[in-house]
Amino acid sequence: MKFGLTLALIACLFASFGSTAGNDRRDDRNQSRNQEAKNEQRRLVVNNPDQAVAIAQRQFQGKVLSVQSSGAGYRIKILNNDGQVFSVSVDAATGRVSRK
Repeated sequence: MKFGLTLALIACLFASFGSTAGNDRRDDRNQSRNQEAKNEQRRLVVNNPDQAVAIAQRQFQGKVLSVQSSGAGYRIKILNNDGQVFSVSVDAATGRVSRK
């Protein structure tokens, strides 16, 4: 009986160490992904919508109607002084502005 109890305790210990090791690996992967995301953020010229608007307004005068994140950058709708609405794309990696 004592032998069976000892084996059960040993099995529980191994199981708990195994699950801890698995968590450590998951934590390492999550930390690696988080670091990659931070590195990507540092490489971008445009890091947020406010920066995208500022860049777009250097080239195009008017009131900003909306800003949307779009894939590799931002899409900004502008109402110009003549009453025309147009869209501008700002590439997050390069800061390049193009009118659509």
